[in-house]
Amino acid sequence: MKLEDIYRLTDLDKKTLQERALKLGEESGELAQAVLSATGAPGSAYKKLGLGDVREEAADAAIVALSLFSQTCDSEEQFREELQRLFSQTVTKWEEVLSRS
Repeated sequence: MKLEDIYRLTDLDKKTLQERALKLGEESGELAQAVLSATGAPGSAYKKLGLGDVREEAADAAIVALSLFSQTCDSEEQFREELQRLFSQTVTKWEEVLSRS
């Protein structure tokens, strides 16, 4: 996967920000279904989904989230810089929370 591909394809795909956010919600629901089935949650095991399905749905959700992020940027450079800045900021916060536990 290349970030420039996500930026380029987002630019070609003329979904609105609202449509893309709704798509992310749909993908999140599919991910939740896969997790429930893969972990044998009551009422979900019949779908017979496994960890491979969880990975596939997680990847779909991540790509849609990145596309949504990309759509809020004015350039590929801004997309990359903001993504790096915000990922670093969030990972740092996560590390701090874990270090306190």
